[in-house]
Order: sequence, then structure tokens, then C-alpha cells
Amino acid sequence: MHGVPRYRAYNGPALFSQGFRPFFLGAGVWAVLAVSIWLLSVRGDASLPTIFAPARWHAHEMLFGFATAAMAGFVLTAIPNWTGRMPLQGAPLIILSGVWLLGRVAMATSALIGGLPAALIDLSFLAMLFCVVLREIVAGRNWRHFPLPVAVAVLIVANALTQLEANDFVQSGRLGERLGLATFVLLISLVGGRIIPSFTRKWLAKRGSDVMPIPLNRFDVGTLILVLAGLGLWVASPDAQFTGVALVVAGLFSLVRLARWRGWRTRSESILWILHLGYAWVAAGLILLGGAALFPVAIPYPAGIHALAAGAIGTMTLAVMTRAIRGHTGRALAAGPITMAIYLLITLAAISRVTAPFLPEFYLPLLMVSGFIWIAAFSLFIVSDGRSLLTAGE
Repeated sequence: MHGVPRYRAYNGPALFSQGFRPFFLGAGVWAVLAVSIWLLSVRGDASLPTIFAPARWHAHEMLFGFATAAMAGFVLTAIPNWTGRMPLQGAPLIILSGVWLLGRVAMATSALIGGLPAALIDLSFLAMLFCVVLREIVAGRNWRHFPLPVAVAVLIVANALTQLEANDFVQSGRLGERLGLATFVLLISLVGGRIIPSFTRKWLAKRGSDVMPIPLNRFDVGTLILVLAGLGLWVASPDAQFTGVALVVAGLFSLVRLARWRGWRTRSESILWILHLGYAWVAAGLILLGGAALFPVAIPYPAGIHALAAGAIGTMTLAVMTRAIRGHTGRALAAGPITMAIYLLITLAAISRVTAPFLPEFYLPLLMVSGFIWIAAFSLFIVSDGRSLLTAGE
């Protein structure tokens, strides 16, 4: 029997009363701190005692620090709604979020504490999250969402591949980064394909619209298969011509899929259309990545990477977090001026980051501008939504 979960009696800090609270706050804070450290390292003004090269640390922390925290917050909140089981709260949630935080410290100080101990600390968070998610899916017999623990397991492998190279075992770091990024893009395609048309349909129905998103059908399933195939080929052979063709086809089908959700009809409700924009970045990133394989002189490889990372993951993370916080703390499900500014800033950050590789003479200034705007977006998120995460709500 599925439905809204019950909550145990809990008298501790509000931050640990619901899964989204510590992880959304952690994702927001780490998005600011990690990018700030990265920009300082690019300028030569700071360095960390880590065994990871600066660019590799940045990629690792954006994927396995920031994005993983946001995913954990979403999953720990959504799964109880899907299964009707008790959500994780209190001491278990404190331990899980504490291990995530220890992972960030370990990755920043791995040259001091040792690469292998740091790797074990960092990987232990994903291992614990996998056990929690698998237990809930199996206990709730919610087999429809079994891809979630599978995705977490793949992220464990991806993270381990980056750790193996950092510890000088095998040259597998870039493979791990591609596998991690591909997993998050697939999750956006899979979960976004469920929540975006659903939220859009409800909003349009309330306004008496006679045009609705097209229900899930074989086209959506086929598109997901194309995305899976394209990203799988990219993980295995990123520069191959057939990989480029597969990615472009997957991106074009994703654009058509997005159009079927009638997102343009939600343009007056920014907390909804930002979800459509986040998915649009998936399509753009796939096309750019494919184009880089087919026309490497004309299309820089990093453009596609950052369309998926800064664009799809960055935008979708803020879109989901701002909406979920409102929905679970009793706030109006609408975007005020600050939230609209957050959406504008993350969009500008993504555009400038994707544009930078196309303009080599302005690459560093655009990189800095993108980073500063990214920091501003997540700083505003902390200011706007941090109090709701720290205080008792619904």
C-alpha cells in the first residue's frame, strides 16, 4: 500500500527530521564552497592537500559531493512517498549525512590522511545510501523504482574508478567521471520524465487547459533507450564516430520528448518551467557531446560536458530542491522574486560555462564569470531556503 509516509515522533533538531533537509542544505553549501575553492585554485591563490589534481578534485566533488547530496535528499524524500514506509530521520539520518560530510573533508585532505583511507570514507557514504535505498525498495515491493538502487551502485563503481587513479593504481579517473556524469543524466531523463509531465498536467488541469502533456508511451521508452545507448557508448568510447551519431540522435529525440510535455504553456509559472529548462539542457548536452565527436574542430568537447553538468544537473538540482522544500514545509508552491533570480543566475552560469570553450581568448574570464554566477545562485538558495530547512515545517 503506497501513499504519504507516516512520521515517527521526533523531538530533535528539525534539520534531521526529513531526508531532504540536511542533504539539500549540504548540496547548496558545498556548491558554493567547492566552486569557490576551484576558482581560487585556477587563479593560483589556493590549493588543497589532496592527492587529486585540482581539475580532477573539482570534477569529483561536483559529481560525488554536490550532485550526490542533492540526489540523496530527493531519494530519501521520494521513496517513502512511493512506498508508504517510514522515512529516514533522527540518528540514522544524522549518521548518513555525517558520513557524507566526512567524505568531503577526506577528499580535501587525502594527501594528509592517506589516499586509501580517504577513498574508503568517501565511498562508505554511497555504500550506506545504497543499502538504505535497496532496503526501502525491496521492503515496499516498489519494483518500478528499482533503477534507483542500481544507479547508486553504478555511482559507487564510478567513484571507485576515480579513486583508483588518484591512488596510482590504474588510469581510470576519466572513465569514472564519464560514468558518474552519465548516471546522473540518465536519472534526470528517467525521473524527470515522470515528474515534469505530471506536475505540468496538474498545473494545466487546474487552469482548464484542453492541451495536456502526452502520457508516457513507447516514444518515451524508446527515447530512454536511445539516451542509455548513447551515454553507454560515450562512457566506453567518447571519441568514436558512432558514439557521436548515437548521442546526437538521443539528443534530438529528447528534444521531441520535451516538446510533448507542453512546457511553453507553463511560462507564467517559473517554478514549473525551470524543470523543462533543466531537461532541455540534457538534450543540448547530448547533441553537443555528439557534435564534439563528429566535428571536433568546430565543437569543443568541454561544451557538452558542462551543458550536462552545469546546465542539466545544476538547473535540475535547484529546480527540484526549491520545489520540494516548498512542498514539504508548507510554503506556497510558487517562485518569488528571489527564487526567480536563482533560476536566472543558474541559467546564466550554465550559458557562460558552455560558451567559454568556443571562445578560447575569453576562456578564463568566462570561466570566472560562470563560477561567480554559480556561487551567487546557490548563495541565494541558501539565503532563501536555508531557514526552511533548519526550522520545523510540515
